[in-house]
Amino acid sequence: MKPKGSDFLTQVASPRFCERLFAHLPDVVFCIKDARRRYQAANPAFASRIGLSDPRKLLGRTAEEFFPDHLAAVYREQDDQVLRSGREIIDHLELVTNRDGSLGWYLATKVPLHDAAGHIIGVASISRDLGSPGLNDPEYPGLRRTVNHIRDHLDEDLRPETLAAMSGLSITQLDRRMRRVFQISTTAFIRKSRIEHAAHLLTSTSLPIAEIALACGYGDQTALTRQFRTTVGLPPAAYREHSKRHV
Repeated sequence: MKPKGSDFLTQVASPRFCERLFAHLPDVVFCIKDARRRYQAANPAFASRIGLSDPRKLLGRTAEEFFPDHLAAVYREQDDQVLRSGREIIDHLELVTNRDGSLGWYLATKVPLHDAAGHIIGVASISRDLGSPGLNDPEYPGLRRTVNHIRDHLDEDLRPETLAAMSGLSITQLDRRMRRVFQISTTAFIRKSRIEHAAHLLTSTSLPIAEIALACGYGDQTALTRQFRTTVGLPPAAYREHSKRHV
């Protein structure tokens, strides 16, 4: 006898089914957490990112047991936001220090999970590795001038509409090409470039943070601090100190 609709959905959307679904996507990290933020499912890519051989070692435990304090705090804030509000977090750009010390850019999405009565009972999350841009993509040559302009003018007011006009494209066309080559929108690429440059200046110079903020296109230190913490998990000053300890 075939299961009824609700039973069928319960079986299909089970954590084990989701694990199998994401098991063969090495560039996508997946997990499910319950309302107490304990892992209930994870794929091998998640385990590999934090140095575990088996994702089952995550089950029943929390992010605080596997991630540095500053990252665990950010993940906790995100989870609590989804659990309280029921609103999704879509394509949140994150700069993370990998286990080998390299920096990695990721796009994170978190959505609430509901029971049959509609109550929020957990969070499902995926994080995609942006990896290297598709420089061999036929769209890239047409974007090179725009990309170079962004990187050479980070201290200026960079607006997508201005960049699109400079490229002879509509904002939608420019966004489509940026997403194809870099996997993110024009606005996200500008933000990524600014945070990346700020991280470089924080670790390679002794410039005051207020000067770094201006050099990266932020109106003041507060604006840089707010976006840097949201993206990296640490405010600029703490990131500078953290980097010194891990050289």
